[in-house]
Amino acid sequence: MEKNTFPLIKNEVCFKDIHIFTTLLQNRKVILDVGCGHGDFLINKTAIDKESLYIGIEISRKRTFKTSERLAKRNVKNYRVINGDGELILKTFFQENSVDEIYILFPDPWLKKQQWKNRIFKPSFLIQVIRILKQNGIIFFATDIEEYAQEVYELLSSFKEIKNVFENHIEKNIFSEFPTLFFNKMSPLRPINYICFKKD
Repeated sequence: MEKNTFPLIKNEVCFKDIHIFTTLLQNRKVILDVGCGHGDFLINKTAIDKESLYIGIEISRKRTFKTSERLAKRNVKNYRVINGDGELILKTFFQENSVDEIYILFPDPWLKKQQWKNRIFKPSFLIQVIRILKQNGIIFFATDIEEYAQEVYELLSSFKEIKNVFENHIEKNIFSEFPTLFFNKMSPLRPINYICFKKD
């Protein structure tokens, strides 16, 4: 348990807010950042796009707090944050066909084989992803771990409801800049792998 529970987080959505939250999602473009960390991707996107609703999902309450504080200090209005397990949040907070884009950027690869069960990409998680994506909605994944990229591609390919978007199965180094801490840290050291699938 984290030492500071950060009881008050700006624009946080809790279980008691689900009904209001569901209404908020209607008739607008909705973009999720699952594992939003300290919010770099959300800060970058909301600076450009003031109309879509951006939602950061983060298991660490400390990072959820920091993400929200950084966005609020920039006077961003079109965001919400949700603290908790990604798969459970998708299952609980989102109705079918309610999300346009889902980004999962540099998630913990849990490199030891006995830790692989902790990886976010698993069939039960993707069932929820497909359920909540709108038609033509996308799931976008980035990692610096080639083995993890191969595993994710194979898992995504096993679902007939979604199709690969990129010309190559896994694209490498297609961005010279990308708004995440891990990109800045890892891109000088090794190739970055990108995967994108679209819901039919």
